[in-house]
Amino acid sequence: MDKNLLDLIILPFHDYKKWKEEGFRTRDAHLFEHFVKEKKLNKILVVNRPVSLAERILKRKRWKTGLGEVILDKKYYRLCKVKENTYYIDFKSKDFFSVLLLKKKWWNRIFNNKKIIDAINETIQYLNMKNKIILLQNPMAIGVIDKLNEKKFVFDAIDNWLYHPQMKQYSKLLSENYKFIEKSADIIFTVSESLQQFFRTNKNTYWLPNGVDKERFIVKNEKEFKSNDIKIGYVGKIQDRVDFDLIEQCVKKYESNEFLIVGPIYSQREKVKYLKKKYKNIQFLGDIPYERLPEVINKFDIAIIPHKINEFTESMNPLKIYEFLAAGKQIITTKVAGINISEYVYQASDDKDFIQLIDKSIRKLQEDKNLAIKVKNSLDEKYTWKNISNKMLNIIEEEIC
Repeated sequence: MDKNLLDLIILPFHDYKKWKEEGFRTRDAHLFEHFVKEKKLNKILVVNRPVSLAERILKRKRWKTGLGEVILDKKYYRLCKVKENTYYIDFKSKDFFSVLLLKKKWWNRIFNNKKIIDAINETIQYLNMKNKIILLQNPMAIGVIDKLNEKKFVFDAIDNWLYHPQMKQYSKLLSENYKFIEKSADIIFTVSESLQQFFRTNKNTYWLPNGVDKERFIVKNEKEFKSNDIKIGYVGKIQDRVDFDLIEQCVKKYESNEFLIVGPIYSQREKVKYLKKKYKNIQFLGDIPYERLPEVINKFDIAIIPHKINEFTESMNPLKIYEFLAAGKQIITTKVAGINISEYVYQASDDKDFIQLIDKSIRKLQEDKNLAIKVKNSLDEKYTWKNISNKMLNIIEEEIC
């Protein structure tokens, strides 16, 4: 290999175990998929989150990903090779009571652990990684920075964890970590414009939105649309960000149309239960493997993104926008980040406008048999993961040189 090629060490937002279980459906996973194809990179090492004794006993969570060829098998860590020059490392920890006390703060603690850092360094030495770049996507893993003899530290800000409903109790720690990142990172990439402003004192901050592999999504055959045959759908994690009051207004207004809600339910369970019981025209289909996403999106004709507007949703750039467009679906959305990418993404000013935009979408479907193809073609090629990953690496390369 060319000695000038980059060796990339990734500490992802999720990790390889999560990608294996749920499919490569998140920003970190999509970028990784394209990094492994890049000729600009020599070796890639994914550093998985360590798994504690508490998780192994109480949650029956396995610490080994169980994929690829085992090339190093130590007492508390294991290195595996999944592709040519592509590796991941798993760890186990004996921590038990500290995990129960610290909860998600434990992530921050374990990535400051000397044994974990020594294991990463041993792995780097074993793989003979010389031109090392750290790509950090987990703000709770800053403990490894400056301890791996890296040439550059790059941060990819996917969401703003300060405003995540499940992370509010850790806001002080996160604030400190983000300040460290803003001051120390050689390059910061952000998924939204608001996140770029959040890290505004770092002069090397770049806004790189999400994207899609357009070829994964096939536009289904055109058909004649009758108003009451048109299905309206949403795909995403059912969390506090979903505005179920708005969904209920839509379900009530379009009682002859079927609403399909796809995704795992993490919160608002009582509201979901209430809607299922009260309305016959709404279905909750649960979580699906990512491989089935194109098939499921093609079960509905119009897509909606009824997200609440707050500091957390403003920091996001929903992947589903790109995937819906790639599948040829018009989108009605509240004012979330990154929506100005196609004339077929309709932004609602309020709840009443949201409902009126559904009317507009239904009319367009009935008037234009070729609409789905037009919607897909409206998505610019710059919003593909291939282009976004390539641009990211080009910026990293330019900064190093």
